[in-house]
Amino acid sequence: MNYLWRLLPIIVASSLVLPACDKKQDDRIPGSEKPPSSTGTPSAPGAAMSNSDLEKAIHAKLESDDALKQATLSVNADVKDNKVKISGTVVSQEMRTKAVDLAKSVQPGITIEDEIEVKPSV
Repeated sequence: MNYLWRLLPIIVASSLVLPACDKKQDDRIPGSEKPPSSTGTPSAPGAAMSNSDLEKAIHAKLESDDALKQATLSVNADVKDNKVKISGTVVSQEMRTKAVDLAKSVQPGITIEDEIEVKPSV
């Protein structure tokens, strides 16, 4: 009988611990939900994205703005160094700032080399 009393805590502890072992760690820790896998633009630096993918994503973002559609801008990305160079011409400082801000929003943490010239239209 004394032997059973010694085994009882082990049995109780096992019955509490073992059922939790089949759960993934993400299910047990609040706030550790996995982000949904995206097939779009990765948002973290170092994520698998080619130079041309990043250039296309930035061009698409710039083209989404009606005013910037009229601008002549070129984009050169270097994913390895986490840098993008934007060059070209816009008609106002506001458009220049908007172009840089839109490019930064494509991939947070990216460094933008702004070589955009402002030439007001006559």
